[in-house]
Amino acid sequence: MSDEKDYKFYINQGIELTNKGEFDEAIVAFDKAIELNTNAELAYFSKGIAYHNLNQLQAAFESYTKAIELNPKMIDAYFNRAQSILSFDQPDESELGNALSDLKKAIELDENFLDAYYYAAVVLKKLGQYDDAVKYLDIVIEKDPLAVYSKALKKLILQKYLNK
Repeated sequence: MSDEKDYKFYINQGIELTNKGEFDEAIVAFDKAIELNTNAELAYFSKGIAYHNLNQLQAAFESYTKAIELNPKMIDAYFNRAQSILSFDQPDESELGNALSDLKKAIELDENFLDAYYYAAVVLKKLGQYDDAVKYLDIVIEKDPLAVYSKALKKLILQKYLNK
């Protein structure tokens, strides 16, 4: 069996283990895939998911970053990297800015990625940029009139922060 097939075998094994909730074992499989192919962006991305599930957020962040370095158009890696930042205990303004940049990049790559718009609004709210947060929420609501969480967050921002 060639290394090409071997590394894909380990990626698939890692994904199966992740789906079973066996995250430590999944990381071992992804590491084997990466050992066989250091450019296996899916292995890094999937390893990030396993780390994220183990609440090892810095390791998840680093894995997503490596996936993005290998494939700058990997939309989900930007989104997940932003999610890892938002999962930090107390993300500071700089970290929130990085999360916002990742979410904007995900939106740039897929203008219909409604979750990215929503979380961009969440970050903007945390940064005190309420008008911009509402603009992102309006986009979600326009594209999905049943977007309950976006409607609720918009209402909160308008009432509590913008006194409208």
